[in-house]
Amino acid sequence: MKLKPEQIAKLSADMEAQRSRLGLTYAEIARKSDIDPGQVSRICRGEIKRLSANVMQICTILSVRMDVGVSSSANRLNEAILAIWDGTPEDAERLANLLAAVQQVRG
Repeated sequence: MKLKPEQIAKLSADMEAQRSRLGLTYAEIARKSDIDPGQVSRICRGEIKRLSANVMQICTILSVRMDVGVSSSANRLNEAILAIWDGTPEDAERLANLLAAVQQVRG
């Protein structure tokens, strides 16, 4: 989803504020997300155009709401996933596999 400049500014400010609050470095977020540290830095500084999977993953790690045009149902789903995710890449993979299995069952 393409973001407007004001949406990017808000999301970036929220990510940086939460990163600071949690005391996390870009490198630590990169390790938790399996995203290149340079990419993490660019995303957190607002050098983005779209709400990509990497942006969403970083928001999830930082517990930042992605309410920039995302439906309330999508926010509810994101919050439910955050509530059960233990924050590790391994658990993220397990949860992604679980959701993929649900998708296969649904057809």
